[in-house]
Amino acid sequence: MKLPKLHIQILIGLILGIIFGYLFGVKTNELKIISLTGVNTIKDWSDVSFLQKDSVLKSFNGQSQLSIIRFFDTYKKSEKLTQLKLKITYPDNNSAFFENIKSLERESSIASDIKPIGEIFIRLLNMIAVPLVLASLIVGAASLHDLKNVLSIGGKTLGFYLLTAVLTITSSMVLAVLVNPGSHITPDAKARLLDAFKDEAVSTTNYKFDLINFFVEIVPKNPFKGLVEGDFLQIVLFAILTGLFLSFIPKDKSKKVIDFFDGISQAMIKMVEAVIKFAPIAVFALISSTVSEFGFSILQTLIYYFFTVIVALLISTFVIYPVLLKLFSGANVIDFFKTQRQVMAVAFTTSSSSATMPINLDVCENVLKIPNKIVSFILPLGTTINKDGTALYQAISAIFIAQVYGFELSIPMMLTIFVASLITGAATAPVAGAGLIMLVVVLKAAGLPIEGVALILGIDRLLNMSRAVTNVVADSVCCVVVAKSEGEFKGIPKLLKEN
Repeated sequence: MKLPKLHIQILIGLILGIIFGYLFGVKTNELKIISLTGVNTIKDWSDVSFLQKDSVLKSFNGQSQLSIIRFFDTYKKSEKLTQLKLKITYPDNNSAFFENIKSLERESSIASDIKPIGEIFIRLLNMIAVPLVLASLIVGAASLHDLKNVLSIGGKTLGFYLLTAVLTITSSMVLAVLVNPGSHITPDAKARLLDAFKDEAVSTTNYKFDLINFFVEIVPKNPFKGLVEGDFLQIVLFAILTGLFLSFIPKDKSKKVIDFFDGISQAMIKMVEAVIKFAPIAVFALISSTVSEFGFSILQTLIYYFFTVIVALLISTFVIYPVLLKLFSGANVIDFFKTQRQVMAVAFTTSSSSATMPINLDVCENVLKIPNKIVSFILPLGTTINKDGTALYQAISAIFIAQVYGFELSIPMMLTIFVASLITGAATAPVAGAGLIMLVVVLKAAGLPIEGVALILGIDRLLNMSRAVTNVVADSVCCVVVAKSEGEFKGIPKLLKEN
């Protein structure tokens, strides 16, 4: 029997994963207590209290499983073992006490137990990403031959990314003001969200962003350290400079080096083509785990905020980008999105631009037929600095928090949010969850309460998946637009239309 096309398999895995995760979700009324004396599972409690020297530090009701775990995890290991006690009160008023506690965990389910399958898939893509970025950028920069070509393509790339960022942030801020999602949060819902996620928000709000230091850190003291740590900004700069200066030395010497890195690049692409075959299984595992652990109940409270972000992402991905694509390249928009099905599916499930980049590079070069010298230059750069989805999310989140706390959205505040979102969007690391940390910078710049991050923590994972899709589509559009301007794009290959 002939299998469906890969993008159909991925879609099936996505749908089945949602259903499976919902049916076999983690039970919210069970808690595993691991202590020095053994493992105990409690369930159906009415109250859980943390004690220190017989005085109550904090109490939680029966619906606060995640809050209990998060509060416990704010303490150091030594404090957990020696100072904290746990009092469990049941509906019949019976109580149980636990001490010398090593950890508190949610009872797992089959849906959450298969998460490692998806994590292995993500790790494989990340494993490929670093050598692929290094090798492809060196080859790409070397093939441009001189500084003039590098500046030409680099300037067009940065200009396009700036244009898309301005358009996406502006449209999202207008949408946030019109929908006014913060006005739909009741005081009771606000209190519950802040209480549930405030302990987790503490680690996020401690982050400090230094713009000058950000630019200084782009220049690596040790490029090998940047490679080991996966610092894409440092890798991109080192690779571009290496490739550029290879064109300045005798060809009999540079050719060997370029061929070496070209071989690595081609090997990584082949590895991507092998790994992507397992995407449907990985997608099923990742989505099952996400739905199992987080469920959909919190969406009822934050539905207007969630709706605003999703609509803004849809407008950017399926309105702004297609208009720019048609305007600057004349490409068939529908055919273009057909090429992006696998890329978008992997970005959605991994929530990571960097993990998706190897697949995107393969599609742009081998399906869209854009020359390697352009693709290998733009995609690693775009993966690093182009975060339209993240930037618009930060802008909407800041406006949402301002609305919840009753701040007046003055013109100076809106301009501050716009500029801060523009800068932090580019400065956000291309990994899952980094956008939430940079949101703190936007809130601080606008003078908004940073504890407001706790309001949106519960659904950040779901939104993070959608943001990644917008980011990777923008990178592909940029490749087409720049290639067209360089006379290197001849349109969507006809063979694609027959598939």
